[in-house]
Amino acid sequence: MNNPFTHSRIATGDAFCNRQQELKDLAYYARNNQTVLIYSHRRTGKTSLIFELMGKLKKGRPVVRSIYIDLYGTLDENDFIAVIFSALSQIESKLEKLLKLATGLKLSVLVDPLTGQPTISVSISRSERPRYLKSALEILESYAKRQKLLVIFDEFQEIDKYKDPGFEKRLRSHIQLQKNIGYIFSGSQKHILTQMFTATDRAFYQMAKSYPLKPIELEQYVKWARALFKKRKISIAPEIIADIVDRCEFQPMYIQQFLFELWRRGKISPAAISQIESDILERRENEFIILWDSLTPNQRKALRLLAKTEGKAIFYSESLQRFGFSSGSILSRALSSLSKRDIVSKNRTYHIQNVMLKKWILRTLPA
Repeated sequence: MNNPFTHSRIATGDAFCNRQQELKDLAYYARNNQTVLIYSHRRTGKTSLIFELMGKLKKGRPVVRSIYIDLYGTLDENDFIAVIFSALSQIESKLEKLLKLATGLKLSVLVDPLTGQPTISVSISRSERPRYLKSALEILESYAKRQKLLVIFDEFQEIDKYKDPGFEKRLRSHIQLQKNIGYIFSGSQKHILTQMFTATDRAFYQMAKSYPLKPIELEQYVKWARALFKKRKISIAPEIIADIVDRCEFQPMYIQQFLFELWRRGKISPAAISQIESDILERRENEFIILWDSLTPNQRKALRLLAKTEGKAIFYSESLQRFGFSSGSILSRALSSLSKRDIVSKNRTYHIQNVMLKKWILRTLPA
C-alpha cells in the first residue's frame, strides 16, 4: 500500500483529514452563488480544502464547475488577466472555442514546457487592460449561463500590491453584477485580507462572507490517522498521534510529514517521533538560516522573545530587558515588520507562524 500521507503536495482523498463541516458550508455557499473570504496561515491545509471542495461540487447535485486561479507571484493587472485566461482551460478544453469567445483580443497559444499542454498567453498595454479584464470576466459569465460556476482566487492578497489605478473597483463592479457564479477569495496574509474586506475605503468592503479556518480537532486527527495505519495492520496509539499534533501545534502540513515518516519507517515510538523532528529541523536549517540573516537585530530579538515566552507577557519590563529591548515601542515596530513578512501573527497573543522555525530558534540560538 502506498504511503497515504503527504506533506509536499495538496492533500486529497485519504490524505485529506476531516473538515466535513467546512466542506458542507462552502458547498452550500457555492451552490447559492455566494462570495466567501477564506483565510488561514500557510501550512494549515487551506488549498487542500479548496481542492477537496472542487471534487465534491463536481460529483454533487446540482453539479458546480470550478476554476482555480492562483494569484501568487502576480504583479499587476496584466498578470491577473493572464492567469485567468490560462486557467480557462480547466472549464474549456477546446482552445479554438475559447479563442472564439475572446474575439477581438490579442491572445497567443503557448505550450507549457512542464506539462506539454497548450495554454493561452496575453500581453497588453496599460490602456487596454480594463477592456481585457471585462472580457475575461464576461467569458466566465458565459459559462455560468449554462452551468453553475465557482471561481476561486487563491492568494488574493497579492492584488493589494498592484499599482494599476482603479483595478479593485473595476474588478468588484464586474463581479457584483454576475449571476450563477460563486466566488472564493482565499489567502494566507490575514492582516492584508481583513483590511481589504473591512476597511470602508476599500472596493471590496463587506463584499464577502468571512470564513476563517479553525484548527482541526485532535479527535479528528486521531480517528483519521488510526484508520489509515489500520489498513496496513499497524496499531498507532492515540497518545502518539496527540504527541505529534502537540509538537506541530495543529499545523496540518507538519502533522502529515510526521505521519508520512512514521509510515515509511514502520517503527512507532516516542523516540522515533523525536528523531523525525530532529531530521525535519536539520533539513530545513539552511532555509531558516537564510531567513534569520535577512532580519534586523530587533526582529531577531523579537523572535527569540516569542519563542521563549510563547507570546505571553512580552511587553512586561522584565521580558523587554531580558531580550534587550529598551522600550515596548521598539518591540512593537519589530513585531509589525515581522507580521508584514508573514513570519509572526497575532490572535490573542503574538506567535511565530512556522512551528519548526520556533523549534529551530529554541534549539539553535542562545537565550
